[in-house]
Amino acid sequence: MKRTYIGLGLGFGLLLGLAVIAPQPASAAPVTLKFSTMESPNGPLTKCFMIPMLDDMVAESKGKLEIQKFMGGTAFANPLLQYQQVAQGVMDMSQGVLSYTPGQFSLTEVATMPFLIDDAKVAAIALNRLAPTYLAAEFKDVHLLAVLVTPPLYIHMRGDETSLDALKGKRIRATGVGAINLFKKLGITPVAMPAPAIYENLQKGVIDGAISEYTALQAFRIGEVTHTHIQANVSSALLFLGMSKAAYAGLPSDLKALIDNRFTGPAVAARAAGCWDTIGKGVAAELKAKGHQFVAFSPADRAKAAPIAKQVTDDYIAGLEAKGKKARAFYDALVAEMAKVKAEGAKL
Repeated sequence: MKRTYIGLGLGFGLLLGLAVIAPQPASAAPVTLKFSTMESPNGPLTKCFMIPMLDDMVAESKGKLEIQKFMGGTAFANPLLQYQQVAQGVMDMSQGVLSYTPGQFSLTEVATMPFLIDDAKVAAIALNRLAPTYLAAEFKDVHLLAVLVTPPLYIHMRGDETSLDALKGKRIRATGVGAINLFKKLGITPVAMPAPAIYENLQKGVIDGAISEYTALQAFRIGEVTHTHIQANVSSALLFLGMSKAAYAGLPSDLKALIDNRFTGPAVAARAAGCWDTIGKGVAAELKAKGHQFVAFSPADRAKAAPIAKQVTDDYIAGLEAKGKKARAFYDALVAEMAKVKAEGAKL
């Protein structure tokens, strides 16, 4: 019996020793996501919003996530292909401009109607609260994180034009169906082109002006080839921030929860809007100091343009309604939600 106890003791000691020296399983390799955008890595919005947000995502994953960035100057930075690259899984995540694929996001572009938005943060919060209800079908090919809303797009001219009458016949780069249709009815010739092409076309005189928010005056050097800035909120640009459905589905549950809870929805869009607003104010101040002319949209011109803008909006909504889209309900909901956000103080 004594020998039996000794044998058991030796056996237990041997097992314990093996447990101590046995190799432990290696921690899982981090998930790597490929991100693309047309923006330069040195662009003001990129440095304020996109890179810090991606860095936060990596940091909060506690080593479980890595992100490869493909930005302006790379093969994956084509402004016209950002949504397509994510929808097809070429990229895992992207930020891109919705109006660069005309007609594809026709219901979402209700938010680009003239004079609708005067506060980007308010609009961004409201739009992203409504997106799951109204816009899911238009973003069915991607896992949508947020729709980003720029500050109002003002009119930036090479010359000294300051009134609607002076703008008649001018060729002005426009983006978004709201601004394009408004310009046509005002006798202005809208010219569609992606933001990176604006500088060269202004410099060569191919176009006389462009609409953009203030940050773009620096990011795309538009401020170097314009002199007069008319503060008429003719539209706002909409961007998407989204993931490939396959990339999202392949994430472990904890990373999905991280992205859902911290990097999706109104708070993300509000963060971007805050960057645009802060940077834009600084850019405008710099240009004013250099002698640029900033002109308020006169009450007379606003009164002249308002009924035309309403007609543009009504016509666009009616066209979508005829195709079975709930455009009027979305427009009315957006107006009501923006009023609600303003009453809340846009605190997100």
